[in-house]
Amino acid sequence: MSMLPATGIRTHCDDLEAMLREIGMVLCSCDLSGVLAPSRQTTRRDWLTELVRTPGLVRRGFKDACEQWGDESTPQPFELVPGLWCAAVPLRNRRDRVGYALIAIPTSELLKSEHLSAMCQATHFDVRVCRERLRRLSVPGVSEVPRLAAMFSRLWLDRQARDGREQTLEQVGRELAETWEEINLLYSITDKMTVEARPHRFAAQACQELLQTLPYRWIAAYIDREGTGEGRLIVSGDAPRDRASLRTILSSIAGREGISGPLMAGAIAGDDPELDALGTAGFAHPIGRDGRILGLLVAGDKEGPDGSPSSVDMKLLAAASAHIAIHLENAGLFDDMNTMFLGMLEAITASIDAKDRYTCGHSRRVALLTRQLAEAVGFDAAIVKRMHIAGLVHDVGKIGVPESVLCKTGKLTEAEYAQIQRHPEIGWGILKDIPNFEDILDGVRHHHERFDGAGYPSKLAGEDIPLPARLIALADAFDAMCSSRTYRSAMDKEAVLAEIEQGSGSQFDPALVPCFLKLDFSEWEQLIEAHGGMSPDIHLEDAA
Repeated sequence: MSMLPATGIRTHCDDLEAMLREIGMVLCSCDLSGVLAPSRQTTRRDWLTELVRTPGLVRRGFKDACEQWGDESTPQPFELVPGLWCAAVPLRNRRDRVGYALIAIPTSELLKSEHLSAMCQATHFDVRVCRERLRRLSVPGVSEVPRLAAMFSRLWLDRQARDGREQTLEQVGRELAETWEEINLLYSITDKMTVEARPHRFAAQACQELLQTLPYRWIAAYIDREGTGEGRLIVSGDAPRDRASLRTILSSIAGREGISGPLMAGAIAGDDPELDALGTAGFAHPIGRDGRILGLLVAGDKEGPDGSPSSVDMKLLAAASAHIAIHLENAGLFDDMNTMFLGMLEAITASIDAKDRYTCGHSRRVALLTRQLAEAVGFDAAIVKRMHIAGLVHDVGKIGVPESVLCKTGKLTEAEYAQIQRHPEIGWGILKDIPNFEDILDGVRHHHERFDGAGYPSKLAGEDIPLPARLIALADAFDAMCSSRTYRSAMDKEAVLAEIEQGSGSQFDPALVPCFLKLDFSEWEQLIEAHGGMSPDIHLEDAA
């Protein structure tokens, strides 16, 4: 027999329970045999809940109801005792029915029923007081029970659908935030991979970034490119040993044969004295390239309740080790590593574009055009890079828009268009808590504003629209108009440029339009070819 959890259905329906309680109905749940799930303990005695859960006839009534509902695809209202009804909605685990969410409905007939006296006696309530309280609740007549049952069924299903959407969005938001935090660390490290940076200085910066991200008291890098045992030691944080002894220990560990992955202290202290010297939950990862060990990256003395290295700890230390190794091999590989970082961003945004087969490559092309426009305006390299990232993630909020709307062929209804219009705010909500993304958020939130104030979501106008959003708006609209849709072929590029020129001062920033018109679109055309030609990208309304 499948049993419901002790909390019953209350994990996500407290507000529904309160609403029903105000109109004299009690929300509860039971398993397939009619055994009610335990009621939640409250600070005050809820007389109506205790009354309808009375042992004896009422409890037997729930069991009789479940026997009848077992043969019904849609459970019909059931009279537990004269004047007290219940209505149910099946609870499912995948396709299996495991119990019922139900409401008990006292009716005016219960006021005249002898069973009310028996119920009050069983619960030690004064029957006159209970009868008066039921009158104040304006309990319905029996004829109203089918309507109330239908209302409950619809409310329950609506709440389940809403909760499912919210939980999915929250989970996606959490996963994206974690992914962005990891990527931000890698980006912070790769951003320092310049020709001018000396290898040991780059390693020191990497250790400091790891110390700020991981819950360890100290991070160290031992670099011995020549394999002489006289390598250089870089330490961030409070290492438990003096530098000379720590260098000796790490030199010995790095000299071991056959190491290729993370090294951790054994479960029993003393199994590996050198690794034990790394402190609580300490571990090391080799810095290697092409099978050659160049050094070690070490994390020691983990803080917090978790007593062992987590998979995230090991993944980030391994990633940082790889980056240091690459820099040691060739500091000039910065551009390749930056491309790798942007590729990870593109992979994430491509997964969002993939929700709709008509959005292949849209985010990547918008990022390209935004970057080119930022360069044409005269921004420095650092800002150009940030505008590129803003263009990549401008549509991240579409992950919260139903696919039935994103993938719809033909014109959207007003309600569907309203759902589409929510994606900038959803994207802002997903990204707002990610460290170091403050300069990108405005571009995500306001890239559908218009210069004349007729856009969304905030109807900003003119220079009140953040500059990143004004850049993205031009790139986004151009790519949309140059791409086919299910109900309209792609516009010629020259015609699109004419449309953009015509929209100067109304839809677009008139100071940016001349710069955009002079861009070299050859790289954009190559991306179009790589993404399968002039494929449809977004709805006509979304480009407006």
